[in-house]
Amino acid sequence: VLVAFVPLSCEVQSGSSPDISGEIIKLPNDCKDDLIKEMLDQCNGNSSQPRLLAVDDCTFTCGDWHNNGQTMGTHHQIIYRKPGTPCGYNKVCENGKCVQKCNLDFKKNA
Repeated sequence: VLVAFVPLSCEVQSGSSPDISGEIIKLPNDCKDDLIKEMLDQCNGNSSQPRLLAVDDCTFTCGDWHNNGQTMGTHHQIIYRKPGTPCGYNKVCENGKCVQKCNLDFKKNA
């Protein structure tokens, strides 16, 4: 009889891809890949929240999992993407929302 024990942990998730949802899925692959790389770089620069966990139209979430043997959990930070950043086909981020380029507010500064 052969018995094997395999340790299981939330840390397995750390190498997984981020959850990507919303209009950003409709971007051409090269554009989408460039944006995701920028988000990955920003998350990697934060030692307390080094992983890109989720991407939505105009936000992304950096965070990390922890497991000290007694408790497991996550901590995260939601970051808004810069205005004008592509977020979908012919759409950009504006005030935290993904809007058609033709629907931008072009107020003149007085």
